[in-house]
Amino acid sequence: MKEKSKGKKKNTVLRFFGMAAAVLVLTGLLVKGCNYLLVDDASSYTRLTMHELYETADSGENIDTLFLGSSHCFRAYDPQLFTELTGESAFNLGSSSQNYDTSYYLLREAARYNDLETVYLDMHYKFLFVDKKDRDLVQANIMSDYMRFSLNKLEFLLTTSEAGDYTNRFLPFRRNWQKLGDLSYLKEVWSKKRSESYQEYEPVVQGEEYYVGRGFVWSDAKLDAEEITWWDNFADVPEDMDSDVTYTLDYIGRIVEFCREEGIRLVFVTAPSFDRYLEEIGPYDLAHQYIKELAEGYGVPYLDFNLCKDEYLNLGQESYIDVDHLNGKGAQELTTLLADLSAPLAEAQNAQETAGTDADPVQEFIDEYFNAWYD
Repeated sequence: MKEKSKGKKKNTVLRFFGMAAAVLVLTGLLVKGCNYLLVDDASSYTRLTMHELYETADSGENIDTLFLGSSHCFRAYDPQLFTELTGESAFNLGSSSQNYDTSYYLLREAARYNDLETVYLDMHYKFLFVDKKDRDLVQANIMSDYMRFSLNKLEFLLTTSEAGDYTNRFLPFRRNWQKLGDLSYLKEVWSKKRSESYQEYEPVVQGEEYYVGRGFVWSDAKLDAEEITWWDNFADVPEDMDSDVTYTLDYIGRIVEFCREEGIRLVFVTAPSFDRYLEEIGPYDLAHQYIKELAEGYGVPYLDFNLCKDEYLNLGQESYIDVDHLNGKGAQELTTLLADLSAPLAEAQNAQETAGTDADPVQEFIDEYFNAWYD
């Protein structure tokens, strides 16, 4: 009798776990189906970027150099050109309006699959001076939606949002739930996702710009500064700096610490903006000095390409899409310069470790290529 009782209990437990597993599988399939029908990501650069990141890892290729940051990053640094010029395999994990908490988890994700040697972290001041309550989770969602499931992704989802945001963060289709009864929308999304270009992850083209690979977006558009009549509408630097940066600095500190622990060389960079824009939002010196002192406190080199000497980088309006985003031509010039600076900067960083108290090889390197203040 005891054996029969034990057998029944065992069968009951097995049936319970079997039913639980079935429910989980069915729930997963339902969520996947809803995401397929309700999330229109046919024009998403991020979808292609994350797919290529994992595809690169699956092929056994290592990424040596990683770029992290906002749209200023993924439009400024061409990883394929950087690889051609340096021989270092590079990848750009920039994304629209990327905040530093997102950068941190993307860094960890890339490091899960690659033995990273160098990370260039874009330090555009607009995303440095962001109060936690003012963060837009859209920028985090567009990255986490395409991350493979892992403890890193789970932590990303849980720690960078409040409990009230969990539904939208964990279930992408929930953001478009109101579209469920819109048959024309559902048919359009279905048609896009059934297309060969979508299923084969072919490059996305949007007007004058297109995804060219390795996370980089090329643009043929050119800024016409004469058409801009709203210069006074841009917020100035002191206004942008008037915010609580505690949350942001915490994640920048985590990035610095992670790179130290993993033996990754970290460099702060700022992609250039159009000269007239810097004059209008000025004094830009305040933002530059803040980031410079931050970098010095961490012992990290800071290359602010807004201050690059003209003999090394001299960009006109033909190199920009708008006042603070480079087009393909501008990105080529900036990437070429960064490729030239990469090796000597690494040598200066190595020399810094053995330099005497009166020597500062990194600062000497920066003084060679960059002005002290924006002029």
